[in-house]
Amino acid sequence: MQKINILGVAITDYSLKESLIKLDSFIGGGGLNTILYVTTPMLIIAGENEEEKNEIEAMDMTLCGDADILKVAEIKSVSRLYEVENQVFLKEFLRRLVLGGGKVYLLAESEEEVDSLQGELENIQKDIQIVGKSVIPDGGEGLEEIINRINDIAPIAVISRFPSGGQEKWMIEAKPFVNAEVWLGISKDMVLNGTKEPFRKKVSDKIYKKIFRRRINRFRDENERGE
Repeated sequence: MQKINILGVAITDYSLKESLIKLDSFIGGGGLNTILYVTTPMLIIAGENEEEKNEIEAMDMTLCGDADILKVAEIKSVSRLYEVENQVFLKEFLRRLVLGGGKVYLLAESEEEVDSLQGELENIQKDIQIVGKSVIPDGGEGLEEIINRINDIAPIAVISRFPSGGQEKWMIEAKPFVNAEVWLGISKDMVLNGTKEPFRKKVSDKIYKKIFRRRINRFRDENERGE
């Protein structure tokens, strides 16, 4: 476990073993625990948005969604890079849900997105027990009704995928009321393993990487001048 600070956002990097120990404590531990994949585009936004920063830091566990975060934090462990690049935690999380017979509820911003998320998760782990799915449109309308649907089913896990900002806010707002044990938020910036990466995503990733590096250099320069 390493505490790292990227663009002023404090997050904790857990090894695979550490993250799975925390996951085990969440399941059956009582109450809903939030797990969020964090990506470089999210950190770029959070570095200049205090509300977004606070929402990321309020999660019960954060996971690195891309290896650039580790590289900037100077975490050079080959095994950690492999775990992040190959989304090993997600694969193990889904595998454990299947082995334990855990029910899963999906959330996304459109019918197309929630169906796509289901297909991608089933591609990673066959026999995953998806028992419900709902759409939360932009703006979060109908969140209370969706919470009621989730609670009627009482799944072990809620898995969502939304653009950054809205997702973290909904996770925090819904946390006291959702009858589940884990809510995993997958960043919209992530392409799940086994899914073909769209060309436009490759282009946007290159742009974000350049922006991320520039912001990191500027942040370090400003901090060095302030010391």
